Amino acid sequence: MNKFKTALLAALVSLTFASCSIYHPQSVDIPLINHSGDTRVDASLGLSWWLTPSTFTFNTTVSHGFNDWFSGQLHANYGGRNYYLQAAPGAYYPLGEKSVLEGYAGVGFGGAWSDEVESNSESANNHNFAYNGSFVIPYAQANIGWHDLTGAHIDLALGFKVGAYMPNFNYHELDGNGDKIASTEYDYTTTNLLLEPQLLFRIGGEHFKVNLRTGFAWLSDIYADNSKSRNFYSDVLTLSAGFTFFF
Repeated sequence: MNKFKTALLAALVSLTFASCSIYHPQSVDIPLINHSGDTRVDASLGLSWWLTPSTFTFNTTVSHGFNDWFSGQLHANYGGRNYYLQAAPGAYYPLGEKSVLEGYAGVGFGGAWSDEVESNSESANNHNFAYNGSFVIPYAQANIGWHDLTGAHIDLALGFKVGAYMPNFNYHELDGNGDKIASTEYDYTTTNLLLEPQLLFRIGGEHFKVNLRTGFAWLSDIYADNSKSRNFYSDVLTLSAGFTFFF
């Protein structure tokens, strides 16, 4: 039994670290800007899954209300073998004393790579592999939520992003000498429709709150039966926790 558990753990670890995740749901703050001069600074840690946890990121978002309707947002995250940046102007509209509707339209840019040559158990010859690349995402996002509910200043929100995921990734396997095997090299450049919903919960005081977020991501091509992505995949779930400062 102990040998079985050890083998199972080793298999899960190999899936986690010998993988080609080229996207994960982003842990971007849903700010719920509600007045001119409103500023939110968010910092969190995120963990993303496909079959097993595969991507760990440090995330930060800055959002600001410039006047009675115009807002803007900047976001960045880094995970050792991946990065992502996005910027978007937006607009917000208070629906009442405690509720807000807001929208953003912007562009994101990111990338992912293997730090070192990794073992590919999927390969017929069990060759090592390496990959690297980047992507661009023009997108629009709508958010709706409620802020400062009860004396605990609870925030609840739902966000939904729609975008075009435009990748440019290269994958190749290597022989025992570390040289590329030409027949195994290929590029993935197929544009995907991206759908990315997110849920937010915050609790705390007027100027500082703890936040919890859950995000999902679906890419139209990468899991399709006829997809050319081959060894690449996308994480489908991200959980994050952190802090939000209100100014």
